[in-house]
Amino acid sequence: MSDERIDLSALDPARDAERWERRIREVVAGAMLARRWTVSGQLSSWARPALALAAAAALFSWVGLVIYAAPLDGSAAGTAAAAQQDRSLTLSSWAATNEQPSAGSLLSVLGGE
Repeated sequence: MSDERIDLSALDPARDAERWERRIREVVAGAMLARRWTVSGQLSSWARPALALAAAAALFSWVGLVIYAAPLDGSAAGTAAAAQQDRSLTLSSWAATNEQPSAGSLLSVLGGE
């Protein structure tokens, strides 16, 4: 071990102020080029993540449709889905034609007793 001081003057940026300022300008210019501040640059940087999210949403929707809408053994789940679709069709046709159904028909469509 030595008690001599280490000379760190070579690391002092104030020693060559012109070189230091030039280096700062180079770093800032490089950062501005890499940033892509244009609208097309921003859109292209978001394109891949947006497409990945859209593909994932489509995949999950498709899987849900396959699992819940088409039962494998033709059981009552398929019949229930068809009945629900018929109910939706009936309600939407009433809404489209401004028809006012009777209370009995409304209850029967909505599954009331």
